Amino acid sequence: MIAHEERSSNVYDDIQFQHVIVEEMGELLPTKLLAECDLSRARSVLEIGCGTGEWLRAVARQYPGLQCIGLDEDGLQVKAANALAYRDGLSQVAFLAQKINDIPPTLFPKGSFDLVHLSFLSRYILTADYSALAHMCAALCRPGGTVCWTEAELPLTTSAAFERLTELVCEAVQRAGQSFIPKRMWEWAELVAAHTGKTGVETSTYKRRHLGITPMLGGWLLDAGCGAQGDTSRYSIRGRDERVIHETAYAIEVSAGQPANTGFVGQARRFAGQVKPLLLRTGVIEEMEHAALCDQIETELTNQEFCGLSFLLRVWAPRP
Repeated sequence: MIAHEERSSNVYDDIQFQHVIVEEMGELLPTKLLAECDLSRARSVLEIGCGTGEWLRAVARQYPGLQCIGLDEDGLQVKAANALAYRDGLSQVAFLAQKINDIPPTLFPKGSFDLVHLSFLSRYILTADYSALAHMCAALCRPGGTVCWTEAELPLTTSAAFERLTELVCEAVQRAGQSFIPKRMWEWAELVAAHTGKTGVETSTYKRRHLGITPMLGGWLLDAGCGAQGDTSRYSIRGRDERVIHETAYAIEVSAGQPANTGFVGQARRFAGQVKPLLLRTGVIEEMEHAALCDQIETELTNQEFCGLSFLLRVWAPRP
């Protein structure tokens, strides 16, 4: 009973937090994207990682002629999203519980959607194949439609305990073999090591501060075949690249007293508990240390002097 009440409370917190995030971003979609993908003339939108559906319901209210479908792995959030859509009279909106990394190819016909939006999928870092997901989304998007991906890095804060947790999570992800650093990049590290007399480089010892998912988004969309035609003289790290990926960055303040603070503190509290199995399994922390770290995080994040910023990136590109 207590667990159920706690779960229901978490869903309510998710609803409030997602509402604040949409408001803090200041736009449902970038103006330039809407100029290229006119949703007033579109027929359907798919959101993968919809959570409690705050963004998709806002889109449906603004464009009542759109058929809107949202997918998420969390069954309780999906249930809440459907209830809220029913409450708001949004009969053109439906939410489905579905494993993100196991979407059957028969669920939707290819080319079904004018806009495919992926939302905050870094939470599935240990289970999702992001490159394959980008290819699937490109296939679900109609030719001339748009694939859009909104993602966040772990926040930058003045909490020493939360910064320690961030470091541990990055190290654990590295040890679990889910780093976004391509294996070929380690050839440079091994070359440097050879000149310093070291016998080799262990990827698990590399210290990083960010998940590193946001720099990968554009590359995944390019590999999936998306991108607008641009300047033929334009070069990228891939060589000559005639396709353009659009980007818009956002910074949301989660400091004490700011609109997003309460939701962030709740999310951080849950995040610390959710990553505990990973941290213990990879050996980056012991159970007693984790408990003490969580207590310190609670103290520091609820302090009136706490400051923090969360960085988000939205990338989008048309499907030729």
